[in-house]
Amino acid sequence: MGSLTEHRPKWRLGASAAAVVVFAFCCSAPELWAKAAQTAAVPAALKPGEETHAAMYKAVSPAVVGLTCRAKLPNGRDSGFFGTGVVVSADGLILTNLSVIPDQATEVKVYFTDGHVRDAKFLSLDSRSEGVLVKSEAKNLPFMKLAASEQYKVGDPVYSWGNPYFTIQQDGAVSLSTGTVSGLYNNSSVDFLSRYVGPVIETDAAVNPGSDGGPLTDAWGNLLGIVSLSTSTTRWLGLAVPTHLMRESLPDLKALPVEPRKELSGAQRSVWAMQQAMKAVAAPAEKATLGLAVARGDGEKVFDNLAQAALAAREPYPLGRDGRMEPAKINARPPGGYCSALAVDAEGTAVTAAFNIEGDDVKKIYAYLPDGVRVEAKVLGQDEFYDLAVLKLALPPGRKLDFVPLADGSKLKQGQAVAVVGRNEPPGHPTLNVGQVSAAGRYQNTHCQISALINYGNMGGPVVDLDGRVVGIATQLTEKTSWRQNCGVGFMLQAQIIAKNLPDLKAGKTVEHPKLPFLGVGPDPTNQPDEGTVVGTVLDDGPAAKAGLQKGDKIMQFDGQEVNGWLDLVRQIQGCAIGKKVKLKVERGDQTLDLEVEIGEKKRKDTQ
Repeated sequence: MGSLTEHRPKWRLGASAAAVVVFAFCCSAPELWAKAAQTAAVPAALKPGEETHAAMYKAVSPAVVGLTCRAKLPNGRDSGFFGTGVVVSADGLILTNLSVIPDQATEVKVYFTDGHVRDAKFLSLDSRSEGVLVKSEAKNLPFMKLAASEQYKVGDPVYSWGNPYFTIQQDGAVSLSTGTVSGLYNNSSVDFLSRYVGPVIETDAAVNPGSDGGPLTDAWGNLLGIVSLSTSTTRWLGLAVPTHLMRESLPDLKALPVEPRKELSGAQRSVWAMQQAMKAVAAPAEKATLGLAVARGDGEKVFDNLAQAALAAREPYPLGRDGRMEPAKINARPPGGYCSALAVDAEGTAVTAAFNIEGDDVKKIYAYLPDGVRVEAKVLGQDEFYDLAVLKLALPPGRKLDFVPLADGSKLKQGQAVAVVGRNEPPGHPTLNVGQVSAAGRYQNTHCQISALINYGNMGGPVVDLDGRVVGIATQLTEKTSWRQNCGVGFMLQAQIIAKNLPDLKAGKTVEHPKLPFLGVGPDPTNQPDEGTVVGTVLDDGPAAKAGLQKGDKIMQFDGQEVNGWLDLVRQIQGCAIGKKVKLKVERGDQTLDLEVEIGEKKRKDTQ
């Protein structure tokens, strides 16, 4: 993945960001283990998928190799390089890319999963695709067949393979991850080891430091593309350069046979059923999804042609002292502001995340229709709390938009499948990221938390469920949120909230925010989910303080109902009307007190 001393890894943000988990143990560890053992049987229905992936690993992984070499960095310093490659012929032809084996590389070593280490020589280079062929003299090597990469579509299942952190050299193991083709578009990189400009295959399968140069394959293990350090500043997901581009300029590669794309069938269809289902049901919403380009600052820095943009004076992203990309840069909103929106009627009304279009430096907003036509758009209204903005597009005479009715997202439950639809940089090809509802009832019961990957590219795009309904739009990602792009923590504003506030925002009015009941107390960290709950804090001038509640009091009853732990108290408070007078039964030391409190209204600054 580039230099051993000045490398910049392909960041793939983990799903652990901004997560806090609290465990409550109600029995001893041996009892827990015994219960776990009783329920550890894996349903038979899951076995085919597990067996399919295991069989694929056994068949394909021997063709994936680790690579090292010596070469000069762009700054002239001699350095070691490492990464991944893939054997594409039985006689030792190996395909990788420039970030792993730069031009004029020497001391090329190939590491196989069976422990063999062989020398290789630099054979040829395609400067356009950054594909590199090296040759290791051998016979009867396991190899990977080429796929007709130009035939594949968004939503197709894929595997990513790699040598992250020297897994092949150290353990003889290849890293394997499953995912889908989440996008097909033109990209222009700003990485200092990859300056690739052109078509890419984006994937939500894991891509990690050292995976560059490795294969992205289809469901049958055929080679779709080579993982690149090229990056999309609006998407920040793994990218592969399609093999059909490399075949055009690498004669040795062009001589190899190509496997055509096949439709899934039989056991494979069931293994990838969720991805295929979401791909099908998202089609109507995809037609209603628009791309946005937001021109900020001095001049209109909006490019219809990314190749022209790459040739402009764009500097590589700066690196930290350790040679790695600074995390803050990954979460920075990119110049140009490419993002997504959803058409909500045929006449040119669209909604998006307010973050996409906020700021005094916004000069112009352009919307890209599904066929690539660019029109101007203006903001009718926006709301920071909901992170919602309504736009009006200046459609050509007689032009109508495809749109999908807004559904009710309030009934979504944890575990339900959802997908975020977006559009990438102009002209705006569709993208699709599949996940699940992680938590319902967030942001005062106006949002759902979802695991589908959200980034600046699909922010403002529709979220669909398994019935194809638009249940919300992707929101609540900013440069300041503790969660970052593609970390698996994302939020969707529920569609019924959009529908409710749409008329006011279209008219430029201020919308009414949800009002929540408020007691003004916080939990004690030692609380257990049992009878009552101990008060850890009491907010000054809050309803609880005015009623005489004190820190350390144990609330046993709320409005005549038993209280079984802090979360139970929260649920009971949320079920009250603002202004209602409620009786509390409280234990304070040896005393039992009856207090009356009038439920207040929660303000945005309140945290309890």
